[in-house]
Amino acid sequence: MIQLKKKRALEEISASSMSDIAFLLLVFFMVTAVFFVKEGLNIQLPKKNSNPTLVLRENIYEILIAGEVVKMKNKSIGTKDYRNLIDFREQLNLMDIPDIENKVALIKTTGETKYGNMLDALSAVQIRGFKQISVKRLK
Repeated sequence: MIQLKKKRALEEISASSMSDIAFLLLVFFMVTAVFFVKEGLNIQLPKKNSNPTLVLRENIYEILIAGEVVKMKNKSIGTKDYRNLIDFREQLNLMDIPDIENKVALIKTTGETKYGNMLDALSAVQIRGFKQISVKRLK
């Protein structure tokens, strides 16, 4: 006589607690992870109801950024051209600017200027010591 084996039913693994375990792992990694916070632009905007201030032309340093080319213009130094932002940064640091806290840096950009180039010029001007900075996009 041939004996037939009975098929055993496979036991199923309960997945009801899997969502709880996944949630606990997610919370654990979020709590123990280290997040790097990048500083943004350190800019102090004027008050809402403040009046515009008049600035003498000799106190304004105009910086035009068109792509990679940088031009700096002031009444006392004239107009100087720089091939790139590295040359501009080096020459700006070497330039003697008396009473720099009361001078205004006017950064003008064109449509072909990359955002990173404008930020590099802005940081160079801030590092140099200008406290009053204006940014304008030319059409």
